[in-house]
Amino acid sequence: MKVLWFTNTPCSAAERLGLNIAMGGWLSSLEQELRNVPEIQLAVCFYHNKPFSSFVYQKVHYFPIFRNQRKIKIGRLITKFMHHRSMQKKDQYELKKLLNVVEVFNPDIIHVHGTEDNFGLIHNFTKIPVVISIQGLLNPYADKYFSGIPRHTANTYEGLKSKLRFSHNEHNFKLFKLKAERERNILKDAKYIIGRTDWDKNITRLLAPNSCYFVGNEILRNSFYTSKWEKTKFDKPIQILTISSDNLYKGFETIVATANLLTKFTNIDFNWKVAGLSNESTIVRIVKKWKKFDLSKLHIELLGKQNEQQLSKLLLFSDIYCQVSHIENSPNSLCEAMMVGIPIVATHAGGSVSLLQDKKEGMIVQDGDYHAIAAALLHLSSDFNQAVNFGNNARSAALERHNKDIITEKMYAIYKKIM
Repeated sequence: MKVLWFTNTPCSAAERLGLNIAMGGWLSSLEQELRNVPEIQLAVCFYHNKPFSSFVYQKVHYFPIFRNQRKIKIGRLITKFMHHRSMQKKDQYELKKLLNVVEVFNPDIIHVHGTEDNFGLIHNFTKIPVVISIQGLLNPYADKYFSGIPRHTANTYEGLKSKLRFSHNEHNFKLFKLKAERERNILKDAKYIIGRTDWDKNITRLLAPNSCYFVGNEILRNSFYTSKWEKTKFDKPIQILTISSDNLYKGFETIVATANLLTKFTNIDFNWKVAGLSNESTIVRIVKKWKKFDLSKLHIELLGKQNEQQLSKLLLFSDIYCQVSHIENSPNSLCEAMMVGIPIVATHAGGSVSLLQDKKEGMIVQDGDYHAIAAALLHLSSDFNQAVNFGNNARSAALERHNKDIITEKMYAIYKKIM
């Protein structure tokens, strides 16, 4: 069986290309398992910012497609209509390259990972069966883009530098909306979908009404399978951890507001570490100017980007993991926290409730409700035995959901069924 992947990450080819890429770790993990299935001959196609010929590495055939990443600043000044025409023209140009890869490799099945890029459009130009895996979903994400921070506030406080570089929020949001429109075009005629939460299943029943839906869970990064949270008591001060990124809908303002409540109205002694963000992050600059809080007085420490091993250690040394996003499908950070077995507080956002069972594997609170999040953190920090029980239950659920052998066998079975 010849399987061709289209992905937004080079997967294991990053090693061959000398790239240091943190994203897409679960794809590399799945790739490592599938390439050892004797019946599967795997190829991976991805965009790369330098011209590079196809190559075979660790039994996988890789097809880097050159995409010029230089940003023409004046192009950011054109209208939304012109953006739309520009995106369509670029998609048409790149689809020719993608179809050439299909012709060269001649797969039995094509697996597109994600709807964020133009790969999914390929199903309109080939008779080879195409299955699309859902990562995030841009259309509901677009509705939540300015959830925690009002649009006007974000635009006011983002700073002059981003505007001069034409990388400001308003421009990025328009591009996001255009990609969401392309996502609708990708999904409307899709025949096969792979998802993993009730949320993405329900949304794809709306956007891809004629598709057949399969459940395909993710294989996590290796470090989180071997790490287990084994504290015998909470630290003093209690250590709270959030793993985030520089997006408005990831909820950094929720962390700040919650920390402010804990500082002003409770006696809890805490430190709140945030991995993935630094003082240079756009969302951090906006929130600091908007709220005028001193993060150090709120016991918030920004750690910047962390690699797999660093994140694994952070989870082991922390006391509570807190997920604050306004919208998610199946956040890997939450899955990895569950796998480690750390006590968790998470917001009810998108597919998170399909992953973490409330009052059994952790505590689920309303998205954006600072008081509820603060109360949940206070409750969990005051009952170590219950926190440990939640963590153990979460780890058991994660070990079953992310079992490498079962996921690999099921993915192979999905491919065979579609064919």
